[in-house]
Amino acid sequence: MLARAGAWLDRAAFNPASLPDDLIVGIALIAPVAAGLIIFKLPAVEMLGAALAFGIGGQVIVHLLWRRQIARPQASPLIASVFGVALVGPAAPIAVTLAISALAVILEVVRARYVPAIRAQVGLLAYAVVALVTRGDPFSYVNPVTGHPFADPIGIWFHYFGPQAAPIDPVRLYVGNVPGPVFATSLLAIAIAIAWLAYARRLSLVVLAAFLLGAMVPIYLFHWDPVFQLDSGPTWFVAGLLLADRRLLPGSWAVRPVIGLMGGVLALGLRARGYGIEAAFFTVAGIQAATAVAAVIMWGVALTRERWQRNRRLKQREAQLRVVKGDISRAS
Repeated sequence: MLARAGAWLDRAAFNPASLPDDLIVGIALIAPVAAGLIIFKLPAVEMLGAALAFGIGGQVIVHLLWRRQIARPQASPLIASVFGVALVGPAAPIAVTLAISALAVILEVVRARYVPAIRAQVGLLAYAVVALVTRGDPFSYVNPVTGHPFADPIGIWFHYFGPQAAPIDPVRLYVGNVPGPVFATSLLAIAIAIAWLAYARRLSLVVLAAFLLGAMVPIYLFHWDPVFQLDSGPTWFVAGLLLADRRLLPGSWAVRPVIGLMGGVLALGLRARGYGIEAAFFTVAGIQAATAVAAVIMWGVALTRERWQRNRRLKQREAQLRVVKGDISRAS
């Protein structure tokens, strides 16, 4: 046991790219989850418990359903559940957390079993679906100091301050002691997670740099304070941990910087319309949903073509057999 644990630690320290994908992402989530537990305390504990309960239940179901299959589909219901809950506000009803966790697990099982070609974090998609259906119930944030309901930093800036204002100390934003999603407020924790993904060779620096470049476009056009606008843990949570994840990106190298650039422009540009930090969530969810649809279409076209070619070969074989049987009959 000790030898095996030592081997795992050795791989994590010196060859993290050789670790399983889920373990790499799970290690990346440790820092944001720990920061959320420290900042939001009991609500964060309850929400994490719900996410883990549904996620572990999903893992057990996957194991029972596919234990006899030699080529087991790669499913990550636990990771999907935690990602979905990470973006929920601490003051949201517990039913919202349960709904997102359950939907994330279901979508991940369905994706892995029937459409493995989809490259998307279904936890984020589950969050977006529940947020749209409930008309914003997950956007329930609180002041970590008082525990009272309070708007997120971008919402406060848009409604009560001018374009060039920075109403919250950048250090507080960086540490994460501000209203926001339960496991995504601390930019410091997100930076640690992004650094780990980069070390494990799971991060696309091209996409991340393109996102930053795209984010600078609305900042320059609207004359915003760049430090305040970019000092946002939730924004970089979805940009670094989801949008720039190589496993979730299209295979085409030409498309990746375009995705990053478009994501940065929309994630920050929508703030001019009054959208808060949720603009980044829906932007990345929309991009991943669009790439998922494209992947499904291409997968369907390839499957249809393969079936057509197989049917054509079968018809040719039947025709050849009829010719051979006819020749044999005439020879007899």
